[in-house]
Order: sequence, then C-alpha cells, then structure tokens
Amino acid sequence: MGTFLFAHLGVPFLVGLALVFFVAAADREPISWSSCNDIAVDFGILSMGANGGIFLNPLLAQHWGADTPVYGIGVVVANFVLTSVLVYRRRWRTLPVGWLGGGFDLFLGALALTITCWAFASGYGKA
Repeated sequence: MGTFLFAHLGVPFLVGLALVFFVAAADREPISWSSCNDIAVDFGILSMGANGGIFLNPLLAQHWGADTPVYGIGVVVANFVLTSVLVYRRRWRTLPVGWLGGGFDLFLGALALTITCWAFASGYGKA
C-alpha cells in the first residue's frame, strides 16, 4: 500500500511542491499568504489527477465492485468543487491576504488531497 500511495499521491505532491518553488523563483515578490491560493489550487488539481491511478487499483475495484467508478467520479467532483471555491476566492479577493485567508486556502487544498487519500485508504485494506 505504501509504494502505491507514494507513486500516485506522493510523487504528484512532490512535483507540485517543486512547481511552487519554480513559481516562487520566477516571481519578483517573495512567497506570502497571498501565494497560498495558488499553492492550494495546485493541490486540488494534483488530487484530481491522482484519482485516475488510484481507482484503477484492483483491491479498490474488488472492495467497491461495480460502484468503483461512481466513487471515483464522486471524489473527482468533490475535489473539483473545492478547487473551484479556491479559484472563486482568488477572483473576488480585494483585501490584502493575511494568515487567516491564506491558511483557509491551504486548508481547502489540503482537504482535496485528504479526500483522495481517504478514498484510497478506506478501500485498500478491506477487500
């Protein structure tokens, strides 16, 4: 389970983290609380992309049976909704972003990753 989880969640997470550093290195401004929204959106996109590989796992297919595609689509939609909320927040943000706003953005991005990890962990060992 650990190798599969690392391959489908850990590697995309590390690539996303590297992208954050690339963006930070290319930007004139240092990373701040307002950068958290971009990081959280990247986490949401990564969590959606990781679902394809996760729901191809034979143990999850055995555990959920014919409902596996429904759960997979449900997880993608949940991550899509969280990511769309982040994009909406960025679009209509007018005030300078403090730790509370940036922290909430990071929470939503981490929640998208958590939903994907939960779906994997909940079905992996119960087949």
